Amino acid sequence: MAPPLAAGASCARERNVTRADAPLTTTPSSALLEVRAVSKSFGGLHVLRAVDLTIARGSITGLIGPNGAGKSTLFNIVSGFLAPDRGDVIYHGRPIGRISVVDRSRAGLVRTFQTPQVFGHLTVRENLVAGCHKLGRSGMLADMLGLPLARRELAQMQRRAALTAARFSLEPVADVLAGKLPVGQQRLLELARAAIADPELLCLDEPSSGLNGDEVDQLARMLTQLNEEGMTVFLVSHDMELMGCAATVNVLCFGETIASGPFAAVKADPRVREAYLGA
Repeated sequence: MAPPLAAGASCARERNVTRADAPLTTTPSSALLEVRAVSKSFGGLHVLRAVDLTIARGSITGLIGPNGAGKSTLFNIVSGFLAPDRGDVIYHGRPIGRISVVDRSRAGLVRTFQTPQVFGHLTVRENLVAGCHKLGRSGMLADMLGLPLARRELAQMQRRAALTAARFSLEPVADVLAGKLPVGQQRLLELARAAIADPELLCLDEPSSGLNGDEVDQLARMLTQLNEEGMTVFLVSHDMELMGCAATVNVLCFGETIASGPFAAVKADPRVREAYLGA
């Protein structure tokens, strides 16, 4: 695994770096989500400065940067946990700045967290079934009364959960309480629970944090597979190696985009390497 980004003086020197060669060209029709000139301040601290970012439909789009670069702030704005001071977030061609986190989730925009947010008192299987509930139509009353539609939907959710557990290598621990799992398996479970309902845009916040090299490789394979099946992924991480599964990588430093383009071009850019390694 690559070393974490260092927020050093070299990063300050990169503020005026032009975008990487051979950037990905994204037409409006291919954009699933766009960040347009988004700025955010906390008190007198400017965390984001007119940031632009495009997530193409059917892509894996990455965002990297040192600690304090503004990655988490931008991620929270995209997912609805923060509102921008200026600028817009456009999803399916429409501004979503006033749309709640719950409504964004219903519209297919789902996120994970830096610290795995699993239901520790439920088993792995029960966590996965919980992730299916947005697919149900029977409603809470039908569930409580055990009506036929609710029973059929529960059976379908349980089958889906079993298939997902096998797919994410969680079958051996399907009946273990999620709170008893090591961090690596909790992260896999959170990813599986987020993906089980087939969201249109899966947003992942530092998904490789705390994972060893083999677990990062497994995570990259799962993201690639989900993407090949049509899921769009927005990946925020400090882990350059995990970014190998992204077609496009955006580099954020001190709240500004310093490079954006194909992973290979961004990784090879000596200015980005200098900022990333803190050399």
